[in-house]
Amino acid sequence: MAAHSNQQFHVGQIIDEHPFVAGDGAVIEMFRNDMSNIVFIGLNGITAEEQQMMAEATAEFGLMKTDNGGCLVVFKLAELAFDIQFNAAAIPSEYFQQPTTSTLALSMMALDTANNELKVIRELSLPEAVTQQMIDVMQTQRAIKDPMAVNAENMHLLNTVSTEELLAKLTLTPIQTVIAPSCGCGHNHEDGHHHHHG
Repeated sequence: MAAHSNQQFHVGQIIDEHPFVAGDGAVIEMFRNDMSNIVFIGLNGITAEEQQMMAEATAEFGLMKTDNGGCLVVFKLAELAFDIQFNAAAIPSEYFQQPTTSTLALSMMALDTANNELKVIRELSLPEAVTQQMIDVMQTQRAIKDPMAVNAENMHLLNTVSTEELLAKLTLTPIQTVIAPSCGCGHNHEDGHHHHHG
């Protein structure tokens, strides 16, 4: 599997090996040399409207961290918001990659867990300020070295702060789509990115 490429994935693909056995949710993987930075979303029964919204809505990104290395990433698409645990301490050292750029590429993939079909792939770019926040958290977590300690902090955050509270407390940053999404249906989706729907 080539690093930093999602070329092996395509919309409509069936992915049986996915982390969403327990239901809807999202996971984030960053700073790894064996895969690109990715937010992987699983939802049961994605409608055509949801699929279009997830492909076209402005993605927003924010994070909440604790002094002891806990970190929840909030990833938001229109009305859909996910709070996602981030734990860089859990990356095995041989798979860890120190970032060298001031902005980070971030892919987003959405999977319909009803049939394991990949519905949306987007290539996004995290702005510099958010990239720096993620790098700071990652360095804190790598220094702790104990994935279980970071996990305990993350669980504590998840259990004490609701998604609504997170959204109220955090300033989310819109993140840019790197390239206009293309899909196999022959439509051109570029025009959706220039209109601001009230």
